Amino acid sequence: MKKNVFLLVLLLTAVDIHAQFITHGPVIGGVTPTSARVYVRTNAPMPVTMTLADNPNLDNPIIINDSTRAGRDNSIIFNVTGLQPWTTYYYGWTCNGQQEFTLGHFKTFPTVGQRDHYTWGVLSCQEYGTYNTFNSVLLHQPDLMLHNGDWTYPDYQIPGEERIDWAKLQLAYRKRYQEPQMPPVLRSSVFDYVVDNHDGIDNLNNDASVSYFVDNQGIVHNQINYEPTPPGAFQFMMDAYDEYFPGYPLPAPNVGMYHSYRYGNAEVFFVDVRNCGTGQDSIYRYEAAENTWYFDPKPGSTLLGAQQLQWLKNGLQASTADWKFIVSGVMFNRKFRKVLEYAMLFQNLEFGLGGQSGTGLRLAHSISANWTGYPAEQDGLLDFLDANSIKDVVVLSGHMHTNVMDDGANSGLPEINTGPAASTGPELTWYIDSVMQVLGQGSVFDSLWNGGGMGVNNTNFKSGWGKVEIFGNDSCVIQTIDEDNFSQASMTLIHSSKLTSTPEPMLAPNCVVDGVFPNPAKGYFDIKLCQEYKPKSADRATLIDMTGKVVRNVFPASAGNRISLDGVAAGKYVFVYDYGDFIYHTKIVVTK
Repeated sequence: MKKNVFLLVLLLTAVDIHAQFITHGPVIGGVTPTSARVYVRTNAPMPVTMTLADNPNLDNPIIINDSTRAGRDNSIIFNVTGLQPWTTYYYGWTCNGQQEFTLGHFKTFPTVGQRDHYTWGVLSCQEYGTYNTFNSVLLHQPDLMLHNGDWTYPDYQIPGEERIDWAKLQLAYRKRYQEPQMPPVLRSSVFDYVVDNHDGIDNLNNDASVSYFVDNQGIVHNQINYEPTPPGAFQFMMDAYDEYFPGYPLPAPNVGMYHSYRYGNAEVFFVDVRNCGTGQDSIYRYEAAENTWYFDPKPGSTLLGAQQLQWLKNGLQASTADWKFIVSGVMFNRKFRKVLEYAMLFQNLEFGLGGQSGTGLRLAHSISANWTGYPAEQDGLLDFLDANSIKDVVVLSGHMHTNVMDDGANSGLPEINTGPAASTGPELTWYIDSVMQVLGQGSVFDSLWNGGGMGVNNTNFKSGWGKVEIFGNDSCVIQTIDEDNFSQASMTLIHSSKLTSTPEPMLAPNCVVDGVFPNPAKGYFDIKLCQEYKPKSADRATLIDMTGKVVRNVFPASAGNRISLDGVAAGKYVFVYDYGDFIYHTKIVVTK
């Protein structure tokens, strides 16, 4: 068996040498138990015949004739029907009456409800680098690849405004399908895909970014900038997706790319996090008199939009699948709210992180582009799942250039966040870990990603991907694998039907700290906890100066509520009370 797989990999890797007419693809998508969609592009408009069969010799084939079209950038999407479930099909081509040596294979989906061993891959963010991630993917032969977006970065790789230039949109799809090392993977797996911010539009209304300057008194001034999305960009993007990606039917193509489908005893809910929500202009507020930004989501601020969120809830509630997967372009992890809060505390502090210079606000702004930026929506979804006893929901996410995982105790739902497939590596996790430990907050292994991954207690900053294996209704294994095919971390999620209990995230109490007194303080100050809050042994109280330096760190905080200020210089400070999921913080003035 291993010898046959090796020969197949060798064949798939070598076919480009002999290609005569096919320039891009084939790309297999939109697969069901009995059908598939196949994109292919040729070097000129011409008649094309696809021959496929359930054997490598292509005996007793299904033959489909069509033509690539000049009006579709010399491409065509074949709709293939009459296939058998859970069957490997091999295919070959004839172009303009001549045999084409671009060969490949794919596997149809199992019948709905079928329990078996399934192998999937998860990708996001491919921009530059070795692209060796795809060589690793090819060795594992996943049946389904879920791409979370930023499949190339046309917003800067293609000069000009590609979002409203049809020729540049066509070029963007050609670039995706000819990424180094990637064509063999495209020709041996089924792909599903939704755009992210670099290969789609950041938001229906605008693109948001943070800039800053330092005045002559050394004071940092942050600015959140909004660049309007060009009129018509959304429709251009949707039209290109329809013409050049062999995707699934969309329930609301006028709204976004979200969609769902069954795969044996699993169900996939691919959400659209870019085209349906209110954007980051709905979650920040600026007070000029204080030169301070506040993370203050407006009522109704949303990542998914009301229509998509209701579609997701309805689908999850109605699903009879053993496993439900939410495929999200951005990170879900609920505990990142604590990182966001810390970044906002030091929003006017200038620093370098992962080779990038910026401020605390820039870090906070990048984090709030994820589910963390929409706490009411995120908590509402988790409450809905709990109220309706919907279990075995797993999040497969991307965007953040991390390869990490959690069983749900921190993230709220079991999650694997993957990427980059080919770009700068996941230094962010390592840097956050370093900063949190300096602040006395413990390792990210304890507070963010208990399944580990790249940058969690290691300095593996390579590109990589995520692997998902489903074992019937027994378990699901999630792995992060780097570009050298090294498995950095692996976690087994046991199905709820096999467990007596499941990991539950801590629920944030309504009130923790009532305040600190006196303020201004001289010599000491007292922490007044809310009457209904019962302190835990892991609670921690920290006093931090305005440069981010910890001057007092009391652990466990519940051992005493009075904080001594002996040796603490007069000035302004931030008091932080960390109670697990989130933090309480307030400014305090120390006098002498």
